[in-house]
Amino acid sequence: MVGFLYEFHRDFRFLRGGAVSHPVRPVVTIHDEREAARHARGRVSVIEDDTAVRTVVAAVLTDEGYAVAEFSSADEFLDFEQRAEPLFPGPTCLLLDVKMPGLSGLELQRRLSGVLTNTPIVFMSGGSSAAEAVQAMKSGALDFLVKPFDDDELIAVVARALAHSSELAQASQSALDVERRFALLSQREVQIAKMVSRGMLNQVIAAELGIAERTVKLHRMHMMRKLGATNVIELVRLLDSLPDSPP
Repeated sequence: MVGFLYEFHRDFRFLRGGAVSHPVRPVVTIHDEREAARHARGRVSVIEDDTAVRTVVAAVLTDEGYAVAEFSSADEFLDFEQRAEPLFPGPTCLLLDVKMPGLSGLELQRRLSGVLTNTPIVFMSGGSSAAEAVQAMKSGALDFLVKPFDDDELIAVVARALAHSSELAQASQSALDVERRFALLSQREVQIAKMVSRGMLNQVIAAELGIAERTVKLHRMHMMRKLGATNVIELVRLLDSLPDSPP
């Protein structure tokens, strides 16, 4: 379980030129147990320069049982991530104000694009234009809260964001598992896997590769065992799930 949840904290591949990831924080004390339970429910980073808004939002989410981290600016958030402090595992999301001194919310979103893969972003704004809202959503934001919003609206959006984070993390873990299995294959087994997935028969594969049909059968048996596939349909699904898989 810890190995699965660890993937939630492998999001930050770069921040200011360096690769960053959060190690898993061990549970040692009773306080750690309570905090780990909150993180398992969900960790919400509230990035908002208005102290009053930030404090109220954090209080509502803390009362809901979530782990909440407060940041007064995008730079403060990036500095925290750069330190790569140990964190308890669990789903994550960002509540991000659009307009802030220094790095804006939209600029932070652009910086994290393709990096923060398992952490949905929900924007908050009281004075943004429709164009900014559209830009945020087109760039992958999960939702856009318009201030003032009520507690129920906030809680519902955060619950949806954290559920989406869990789904993304599970999909990432599944993809990693498939990659690990394919890494076990020899070059010849990879060749045969692709040919089998295209519906080619053993006899045809043997003729094309210039090897005996019996050899093809042996490679095919070993390949299917390593991948944990019991039939061609499962093999095709595994190949299709590989990122940037060559034809």
